[in-house]
Amino acid sequence: MKITDITNTPLTTGKGLLRILTDTGVEGWAEAPGRNGKVFNAYLETAIKPALLGEDPRPIHRHWDTLALGREERMYKLPGWVVGTIDVALWDLLGKETGLPVYTLMGGAARKSVPLYWSTGSGWRMQPQEMLQLVKEGWSMGFRAFKIRMDWRGWRQDADPDKDFQLFETVREFLPNDVYLGFDANNGYSVSTAIQQGRRFEALGIDHFEEPIPHNDLTGLRQVADALDVAVSAGEQDAFRWWFQQLIDLGNPDILQPDILNAGGPTEVKRIYDMATTLDKPVMPHSPQAGINSMASLHAYVTVQNATRPHEFSTEFSGPLDDVAELYGDSVLPKDGCMELSDRPGLGIELNEAAVARLTYK
Repeated sequence: MKITDITNTPLTTGKGLLRILTDTGVEGWAEAPGRNGKVFNAYLETAIKPALLGEDPRPIHRHWDTLALGREERMYKLPGWVVGTIDVALWDLLGKETGLPVYTLMGGAARKSVPLYWSTGSGWRMQPQEMLQLVKEGWSMGFRAFKIRMDWRGWRQDADPDKDFQLFETVREFLPNDVYLGFDANNGYSVSTAIQQGRRFEALGIDHFEEPIPHNDLTGLRQVADALDVAVSAGEQDAFRWWFQQLIDLGNPDILQPDILNAGGPTEVKRIYDMATTLDKPVMPHSPQAGINSMASLHAYVTVQNATRPHEFSTEFSGPLDDVAELYGDSVLPKDGCMELSDRPGLGIELNEAAVARLTYK
């Protein structure tokens, strides 16, 4: 079995459909980032294809090492999100070749039904009632866990903590006390403001406080995590397990949040989960999307025995959900706020070629 080609088809959903093709007709699929499509395609042509074409796709860890670390004369050392995209497709391909779900290949599922939290953002430009309307949409769709995000763009340190608090307070007052609610500051506070804000959130009832300060300030993160009772989470922007080791050693957040692409794909996320399990650190993936990559995140997550927190879900980064379902099948969408993983091979995707043709960006 040999890799014969790797293609990336731009879609009107805002992402690319990556395909790894083989001489046996078996394919592996992933979603390539649409925002950095030209950058990804440059890596694809200059580094990924030269490294993988003609190779047996099944030794996934060897290919991961080649792309992330380099091998012999191929000293690529590609970014985590580039490695992660290829890694998702390789795991999907291996599952189809073996006839097994990816979660089985990664050690077996501790559960196949996963509760989700409704993740909604752009709080920086909203008033409290606008955010509440978005949360109500999630509630009407059956979600019973939530996170509101600020999504600051650029450097907006401590821009308006009082309005942020009002957003949280308005949503918290709407939701029943036993319904999960997290707050994502998206790197927006200084250390002292994060601690003050976290204490205010604690008085209302908060389930996790995400990225309270810039993600590169690890010593500041430790100050925040040590000062607050609420679980502080971080890690969505970080690549590879060695950064997560530094994140734990220096920042010591309560919850680790690797992203299935940014961290380096299912291969590396599984290693990060193993590290977290060893250190008794809760995990809760960053995955604000619907589609192939979300399924990859879920397949890795369900293999963790103590992964009991809800998995992220958002409608804001994947294009219209009707298009996503038409492309990949209804199994990629939640029902009543939960995802049910099937026993279909690979990531369980049912690719609709007619939909691919209709939604290809011309």
